[in-house]
Amino acid sequence: TSSSYVICNYDGVVLRRSATILKAVAENIAQSMTKLAQSAKNVTRDLNPNDDLKNLRIKTSRKELIVSHDKDFIVIVIQEWTPAKEDQ
Repeated sequence: TSSSYVICNYDGVVLRRSATILKAVAENIAQSMTKLAQSAKNVTRDLNPNDDLKNLRIKTSRKELIVSHDKDFIVIVIQEWTPAKEDQ
């Protein structure tokens, strides 16, 4: 598997990124994941006001995104993966 990362603030501004990710792609990921993480955090709080979202994991058919946030920034890890082939 191959992995890369984007670190951004809560305004979606990219602070650091992997050299393997183009700047425009990193900015798009940061903007999208910042909005999604905030929405997921709000839903978690709505379901239980005493709880707080720490990590968000999204798995697509070719990638897995892990979004973790702290007080000042968000870390987004993008991993490419291939499903295991079934024995025939």
